[in-house]
Amino acid sequence: MKVTVLCSGFGLGFYTPGLLIEGGLRRLGIGTAVHVFENVLPESARIKVDQNRKAYHDNFKIALMSQKIPQDMSESIDPEALERLLSLWCEEDRCHFICLSGHWMYVLEEYRSRRSGVPLHIELLYMDSTPSPSWKNVARHRPQFAAGCGQLTLFDRASGSINCYIDVPVPLVPYPEREQRLFVHGGGWGMGTYREKLDQLEAAGYGLDMILYNDDAPVGQPGRRYYRMDPQWRTWQTEAGGGHIFPPFAEVHPGKETLYGNQEEYHLLYAQQRRMKAIVSKPGGGTLTDSFASATPLIMLEPFGAHEKDNADLWEELGFGIRYERWITEYGGRADILEQMHTAMLETKKRTPECAALLAQRLGLHPAQTVPGVWEGGR
Repeated sequence: MKVTVLCSGFGLGFYTPGLLIEGGLRRLGIGTAVHVFENVLPESARIKVDQNRKAYHDNFKIALMSQKIPQDMSESIDPEALERLLSLWCEEDRCHFICLSGHWMYVLEEYRSRRSGVPLHIELLYMDSTPSPSWKNVARHRPQFAAGCGQLTLFDRASGSINCYIDVPVPLVPYPEREQRLFVHGGGWGMGTYREKLDQLEAAGYGLDMILYNDDAPVGQPGRRYYRMDPQWRTWQTEAGGGHIFPPFAEVHPGKETLYGNQEEYHLLYAQQRRMKAIVSKPGGGTLTDSFASATPLIMLEPFGAHEKDNADLWEELGFGIRYERWITEYGGRADILEQMHTAMLETKKRTPECAALLAQRLGLHPAQTVPGVWEGGR
């Protein structure tokens, strides 16, 4: 028996959290399998994903416009790839699923029709505080897509609450021990206005750790450190054993070879972020996940669509983050307000259930535990 975790490579916020949940389930003694949606698409569609990734990094306006284009992903699925996957699921009697992306609902719909009469346990896990584009699109084409499924939102804008969090098995760094540095990035695809803020952030007295994307090159400027995910790696690739891995990651030094590596239990970007005073980024669901798990405040840049605006509103209301302009104009970029946010997250975390354990409980695979704040609702 395996729990099947369904991820997507359209953004690391629908991939990396899935691998963290898989790790949490394994630590509970539960078997797992991870699948990435792009593997049921034809090669031409994966090439298009790569083209979009570069275009959205180069021009944030194009990325924002793309969200307004309706998509019916059922028309893009490769029938042969779908048949191979569903045959595997049938052969292994897969009955328990955790789904992080609305794109998978077309596949699950077909699987449910083939397994008519077999009880399937499906949990839909929403990574953003309100529906992201994949969920909006499937709702447009399949209004009853969630019928018969459990639904769980990590960070819920409607209720203004944190329902659960995804644990990362790395110790927290006490705030006074953190470096006087900020981690600056544009999410998995390098989107947003982060590159426009660098000089102002340094003028506020911080060193900067930054992620490079595509053909970005490090600038030999004192106080900056550069990192990169392996540009040859893709979320839909698997290792020799068939498993998915966290993004290969490395620090980049001008003039030296970059040697990429990773850890089995967590992503190395997280290992760096947890040592910073704050993360400076657009407020994507994956970034919120890292922010809360590490109790690292989020200085929020322009959001990628309505769902990220709702993420920003929630994080600011809860006292976990602050919009960039407000932090600069009202607080002069000071760190004391950031430490208050760190403390607020620590206090909230004490009464918040861990996501993998909660999902295992909801799937009927792990005994119920007395966990403060366990949330039984959906959306």
